[in-house]
Amino acid sequence: MTERILGAVLAGGRSSRFGSDKAMALFECRPLLDHVVDALSDQVDMVAVCGRDLAGRLCLPDRPRPDLGPLGGLAAALRHALDHGYQAVVSAGCDAPMLPADLVLRLQCGGPVSYLRGSPITGLWPAALSPSLDRFIAGSPGRSVRAWADSAGAVAIDLPRPVANINTARDLRRLEMTR
Repeated sequence: MTERILGAVLAGGRSSRFGSDKAMALFECRPLLDHVVDALSDQVDMVAVCGRDLAGRLCLPDRPRPDLGPLGGLAAALRHALDHGYQAVVSAGCDAPMLPADLVLRLQCGGPVSYLRGSPITGLWPAALSPSLDRFIAGSPGRSVRAWADSAGAVAIDLPRPVANINTARDLRRLEMTR
């Protein structure tokens, strides 16, 4: 049986450091979000956008409520995966427009639960972790993805080149200048 994988683009943040809606900021004439969706689409069975509502896309509201940061989007994706027959979720932030074409393979080589060391929201998570993440969110005052990953026994992996993460408008300008 082939493992079905749901891609999850975590896009529910407030973009406070960026100053405007980061997911819709343009990079190479396209929204950052579209770059991430496209990169994951070639590697997974279906892509969901978590934390926002966009016409024409599978969108999942953060779970159990908005304003939980990336963990709310990941919780929504894991629950959707569990309920719809996906065995795993590969997550990435909407602010990582240059994901490698072999991201899923590299994460799988790290083990069944793995994430990028420099970007813990980019990871591979078995759908069966959904109840565990719900309990973590309910019992943890912090919303650290790294703390969740550690509690789930995730392995941090390195890529040959770090994945660009856009936090500020200045980060985006720097990335554009290197292209």
